[in-house]
Amino acid sequence: MRRYFIASLVIACLFSFPAQAEFVISSAIVEFTADGPRQQDIELLSRSAGNDYIVAELAEIDHPGAAEESRHVLDDPEQGRLLVTPDKTILAAGSRKLLRFVLLQDPDAQEHVYRVAVKPVIKGVDNTGKVGLKILIGYEILVIVRPASMTPHYEAQRQGRRFRVANTGNTDILFQNGQQCATSDDCKRPPVLRVYPGQTTAVDLPLDQPVTYAIWDGATTVEKKFE
Repeated sequence: MRRYFIASLVIACLFSFPAQAEFVISSAIVEFTADGPRQQDIELLSRSAGNDYIVAELAEIDHPGAAEESRHVLDDPEQGRLLVTPDKTILAAGSRKLLRFVLLQDPDAQEHVYRVAVKPVIKGVDNTGKVGLKILIGYEILVIVRPASMTPHYEAQRQGRRFRVANTGNTDILFQNGQQCATSDDCKRPPVLRVYPGQTTAVDLPLDQPVTYAIWDGATTVEKKFE
């Protein structure tokens, strides 16, 4: 899960902010497939004694995983492929709310990747003539719309402590829950990799030993060992 921090410093001795609000989300990844539901929900859970004012900002990712990766915010998401609702809400103290993801168009031949920033905003600033610093904590949700016809394929190999994956299919491949063991009671967790179509990714492993990963291709999970 990508968790980010937004710092807002008020200068000129004008404002003082109350203590930060806090909330959590039930999941950080949403996936849509051709034979799956067109609507999925994530729960927002308040852990605050006050209200959280939450906004959800949808952005489509172009060339995910590539050096030229970029994102553009969808100001009018109803005209696109994905709708996130509500895009603004008040999360009352101790309450729960659903953030709904609706696929507006059927999957096509290409994989589509989105990021949804779910973040609090400052409301009701108290003018007391003091300088204040407030750290607002939000989350970023990864949304993947898999191709209508998925053809997952990859090439992976380990060379010493270097592990390399080339995705030659049309949908992303996730290498997770990895394990390397020097002995039966001395095991390490290697990095998680998500490799998008057409991309090659390499990571450093904790050990110069065979590595085992659980590999998710959008349809099935297969455990595989790389010598």
